[in-house]
Amino acid sequence: MRVEKPGDLIYMTYFMVDWSKAKQEPSGIRCAQCGGLMSKVEPVEDATGKKYDGYVCHVDKRVVWAKVG
Repeated sequence: MRVEKPGDLIYMTYFMVDWSKAKQEPSGIRCAQCGGLMSKVEPVEDATGKKYDGYVCHVDKRVVWAKVG
């Protein structure tokens, strides 16, 4: 996935991503709300080439974006 500006990620909610097309793998990180395991989403890249990892909890419909490196 790509975004134009990294600031756009703060507004990218669970419902704005087509999860059937986003590559995901188990992360080992637990959701702060329900305690279930979150999935790690393929990295998102912005226009400058910086990458951001996404972590999603499908139970609570939460997604968290974290800058890589």
